[in-house]
Amino acid sequence: MSARIIDGKAFAARVRAQVAEHVARLREEQGITPGLAVVLVGE
Repeated sequence: MSARIIDGKAFAARVRAQVAEHVARLREEQGITPGLAVVLVGE
């Protein structure tokens, strides 16, 4: 098995573009705008 270098910035840009595409489709087809919530548990 050989090592593989991953370009993190390029990968993140691809993921963001995919998420934006899915959000736009969801908003257009169903009128839903997704959000993000964070729940902190503990100290």
